[in-house]
Amino acid sequence: MKLLSRLGLRARLALALVGVAVLAVGLATYLSNRGLHPRITASAQARLERSAEHFADIAAAVYREEGGWTPQARSRLRHFARLDRVLFRLDGTLPQPAATAPVLVEGERVAVIAVAPTGDLLTPEEEHLQSSVNRLHLAAGAASAVAALLLAFLLAETLSRPLRLIRQTAQRIEEGDLTARVSPSGDSEMRAVGHALNRLAETLEHEEEIRKESVADLAHELRTPVSALLSRIEAAQDGVLADQSANLEAMHAETLRLARLLDDLARLAEAERPGLLIEKRVLDLADLGRREGEAFGPLFATKGVDFATDLEPVPVRGDADRLGQVVSNLLSNALRYTGRGGRVDLRVGRADAWAVLEVADTGVGIAPEDLKHVFKRFWRGEKSRSRATGGAGIGLAIVHELVRAHDGRIDVESKPGAGSTFRVLLPALETPGLHEKGRGASPDLQTQA
Repeated sequence: MKLLSRLGLRARLALALVGVAVLAVGLATYLSNRGLHPRITASAQARLERSAEHFADIAAAVYREEGGWTPQARSRLRHFARLDRVLFRLDGTLPQPAATAPVLVEGERVAVIAVAPTGDLLTPEEEHLQSSVNRLHLAAGAASAVAALLLAFLLAETLSRPLRLIRQTAQRIEEGDLTARVSPSGDSEMRAVGHALNRLAETLEHEEEIRKESVADLAHELRTPVSALLSRIEAAQDGVLADQSANLEAMHAETLRLARLLDDLARLAEAERPGLLIEKRVLDLADLGRREGEAFGPLFATKGVDFATDLEPVPVRGDADRLGQVVSNLLSNALRYTGRGGRVDLRVGRADAWAVLEVADTGVGIAPEDLKHVFKRFWRGEKSRSRATGGAGIGLAIVHELVRAHDGRIDVESKPGAGSTFRVLLPALETPGLHEKGRGASPDLQTQA
């Protein structure tokens, strides 16, 4: 088995087909001989029996002419036996193969004659027939083996060509060429493997692009506060800045900015491995929205943005802290991009089997071509916007990962200048009447799975 495993596809397929061909011809030869030889032997035995009956008739005629088994009669019978190339005995005993027949004279049996061939039972013609059949079987076996080899190499070439292309593409991907693609060919299974490899390459290429973009964006995010800190430190060392208090305050602000960025990165890292960090319990999504809405109410009021809530009790199964982080990030995003005089609405309700949480604002909105990017890390539609106002571009990426960890999904609808609506859908629990607005989940409800 180890030796076979080291052989290539063509060699193994050739061996398999040749083996099948040889086995088929050998089986046909065996069955043919098992059926042909008995029939030829039976035919020769029948011929011998007919010869015995014929010789019995001759013996009866000699017996009548000679008046018995006289020496002259026996001599004549030996002469006839030589002509027929047989041996005979009048007592019916001869070694096999032999045939016997009664010698009847006027209805009375006067002897039982036995005849046997002087040589083999089969005639030279019959033996030649058997040999010819065996030779034909051997020729058929050789022809079948050659045909099997040719067919094996043809099939192996047909099967191995797409495999070779897939292997070459996989090697190029392994060597770092993530743009390599295979043109699917062959049967449906081979095409499926080719498509799977192409999808894998596309995924790897996409992940590599995201990695490069993330590194570049992170470097850009870090460069601004670090450069500001470095320039102020150098200025302080050179004695250029006279107001040390203002300089320290500015450096403190840049340090806080760095701390917020690092905190966002830590949260994103946690969100991308939520299975280790999320502890799901039964809770009311309306209670969660109410808690976060109360925390953000003063912030909206300070900025001059109207804020309203419409919260319908909907039980879900999730981590209260993580879902609170989802609501907080969405409200923070709405606060950042909604100007004075605008409006933000927080709604919680049920839609069929889903619990729906919506945060709608009348802010700047998102361009249609940018909608597919909003949940990517470090992405922002307005690249030239102030970093202090725009944030690090991580909040919505965290929201996306946390919602996915709760077996839900998040959608966004937006028009430039008309605001945005972020809609989170989570699997709702079928426990109507157990939650009331303004009250948390009861202990009994929290024990249900």
